[in-house]
Amino acid sequence: MSPPAAAVAAAFPSVSTHRPPVGAPAGTPVSRPAGSGLPTLAPGLLWRGDELAQATGRTLPSGYPVLDAELPGGGWPAQGLTELLLAQPGSGELRLLVPALNAFADRPVVWISPPAQPYAPALQQLGISLAGLICLTPDQLTDAAWAAEQALRSRSCAAVLWWADAPAAVWRRLHLAAQDSGCPLWALRPPAARHQASPAPLRLWAEPAPGGQLSVHAFKRRGPAMAGPVLLSLPPAAPLLRRAAVPAAEVGHVVARAAPALVAA
Repeated sequence: MSPPAAAVAAAFPSVSTHRPPVGAPAGTPVSRPAGSGLPTLAPGLLWRGDELAQATGRTLPSGYPVLDAELPGGGWPAQGLTELLLAQPGSGELRLLVPALNAFADRPVVWISPPAQPYAPALQQLGISLAGLICLTPDQLTDAAWAAEQALRSRSCAAVLWWADAPAAVWRRLHLAAQDSGCPLWALRPPAARHQASPAPLRLWAEPAPGGQLSVHAFKRRGPAMAGPVLLSLPPAAPLLRRAAVPAAEVGHVVARAAPALVAA
């Protein structure tokens, strides 16, 4: 037996118990008490799929207005996971991120498993502070994931960059850690990751373009699909990562490993 309407109304005041009269034709309007209409949503709480969503938290200007216009909230998410898929390591990812990284001043920025050894003079040329740079090169993926999570949960880092191709479960865990700590995590991943599931609300594809430019396309964002990639003119710089031995005194406290060739990241 169904409960009396009065009992339902008392238990759930927001649920209307008004019914059409017995025997009334189908479609008879139901009378409702005055003021019982649906609540009005505050501005900004309703997102339409054909519109670029507003950011749910703080954002960081990318330094490229044409790119900011394509990012929800007008910039990089200031917390959580953002993926940047690269045609190849050293495609220009560091020069793309340098305006945001420079905004952190001397607050620690952690690099994990960069594809080559950071080259201090070139980084300084772009204004990147070596005093706030911590570079880690774990030998195992599990160790790198552990280091990334510890850096995020420490709440002492301004940002974390990790060059890796990790399973989706790892990225979900790190995304939650980055959200909880209010820290941005940039995952710099290979092209094959595009076809893998990811918790990142923002995923971009980047590849070099003629004239020293970088082509950037957001293939996942809260909003409609981009009409096409944007072309960004990156700041000129000497190779930022070099795969050759560099005197320890030149690199400072940055931990690095040696490998052959140069990478203009």
